[in-house]
Amino acid sequence: MAREPESQQWREWEGGPELSRSWPSPHADIDVDTAGLRKVGHAIMLEADTAADSNWHDNESSALGSWTDLAVQITHLGRFNRKYDPSYDPSWDAFTALEKTLTGISGLVQGATHHTLGSYDSFGSMIFATSANYAMADSVFDKNISVLRYTVNGTGVHHETWEKKTYVWQEDNVSDYDAPRIKAMLDSVEVATMLRKGGACTELAAWLTNLQSLVEEHAKQLAGAWRGEPAELALEAFRKVHATTRALAYAIGTTGETIIWLANVIHRYQVNFESVVKLGDWEFDDDLPDWLLPSGGGAHDRARDYLRDINQYVRAAYDMLPAEIEVLLPTTSSSDAELAYEDDGLKDGSGYWDSMISYIPEFPLLDREKLDARRSQ
Repeated sequence: MAREPESQQWREWEGGPELSRSWPSPHADIDVDTAGLRKVGHAIMLEADTAADSNWHDNESSALGSWTDLAVQITHLGRFNRKYDPSYDPSWDAFTALEKTLTGISGLVQGATHHTLGSYDSFGSMIFATSANYAMADSVFDKNISVLRYTVNGTGVHHETWEKKTYVWQEDNVSDYDAPRIKAMLDSVEVATMLRKGGACTELAAWLTNLQSLVEEHAKQLAGAWRGEPAELALEAFRKVHATTRALAYAIGTTGETIIWLANVIHRYQVNFESVVKLGDWEFDDDLPDWLLPSGGGAHDRARDYLRDINQYVRAAYDMLPAEIEVLLPTTSSSDAELAYEDDGLKDGSGYWDSMISYIPEFPLLDREKLDARRSQ
């Protein structure tokens, strides 16, 4: 069994997106600090830019490293380079359900993280625009307040929940399996790949926790530098970004721990297979021809019992995976948001406000059965 990991900040929370009642809120007596707004907006845009840049290590001024390398590592999370003996049927129902669920989790986390950064960057641009000329920005935001409300609290909010129940775990019917096939099934799983991908998940959880802390820090700074309904809406947007980031961190962190735990279990069963499944006085031998194997008993029965034991661990791992992952994000486009300001002030009439309404993120939340059917055509 895997060693219990050290406490992680993302482990302290187990719910879906939840908006804290203690979230900072601007008060009417705040004197607008335009320099403070500019500082917060610039920091957010810099962090979001470097987060999407694989060469982030060249930019030491960012508080957030790139997530692109980690994103690549969790792509197709459920693929563990399984290589089967072509002489045997490769299907392993219990493990297949786990793999497909892991792939669904990785797709959701990648898509949601990408759009979380987009929302974060977009509102950073909006705050920077406000600092450029507060009086003018205030009037523009007042003029377009309905669009901002729509984006932050209306139907423009992307709120959806991924559920793992699409792929239900099921026990293999092992009655027709023989010992060589079961050994081939077990050996086909590359434990090293599982450990590597599990480690990437826990690293991504830590990265998302760092982003969560930055969003909270900037929200507190924003609450002390801006007032009015636009400020309230910007903070509400940050609350949603913060909550989604926390949900993603918990989901991918839990997933990583589960993969690492199961990898250690499978490794133990791989190592012990030949000492448990014997042919009378014979140790099980990969090179032993099939005609020497006793038919319908002995080593075959022991191998079937062995696989049944393994499958209970696979079932436990499946149950440990997040049952659902909830996403709650304002729908803004960071690229269009950059049109909202110039050096000498805010540009009214730009495409920024229209983009807030029209931009709806596309998450990988398609019906899995329909998606598989489409790919098989």
